[in-house]
Amino acid sequence: MDRVKAKRPLVSADDAALFMAAVKDARPLASSDRDRVPLPPAPASVVKVAELPAEVKLSVEGDVRCFTARAPGVSLSQVAELRTGKVHLEATLDLHGCTVEAALGQLRQFLFESKRLGRRRVLVVHGKGLHSDHGAPLRDAVLGELLGAASGLVHALASAAPTDGGDGATYIMIRGGK
Repeated sequence: MDRVKAKRPLVSADDAALFMAAVKDARPLASSDRDRVPLPPAPASVVKVAELPAEVKLSVEGDVRCFTARAPGVSLSQVAELRTGKVHLEATLDLHGCTVEAALGQLRQFLFESKRLGRRRVLVVHGKGLHSDHGAPLRDAVLGELLGAASGLVHALASAAPTDGGDGATYIMIRGGK
């Protein structure tokens, strides 16, 4: 037989009666009578912004459709292996439908995350620009970013094999180490 112990009220009956007598003539304020001050917005959170490592001059070979690039000290055999497409890809970023600005932000985030997770070989799908009036602006912007500002994160890169998107995608070897 379980006994349930009754909880004692938080306020005594006498105190409750006194309170009710004190507020018997009170009436709620109309919403237009309230003089509430709006709370200021919460301060922006402090987010650590990842900085790109120093740019590295990559050696570029080929043309816009079929190209390779490598950092100093990267062997030609590593680039050849990457170019064949017979490498294990650890992640893929698809930028189809993105604006150039949004795509570059996603690309940087993807590269930082890949480096943080220790990924070495990734694929970035940027498209061939077939639905654009002005060539391939997204492809050109991605390649410009990889050869420029983000080059410090790149060990080597190559246009993808036809099975992975051909000149509408790029294989990237992420620079290792700290």
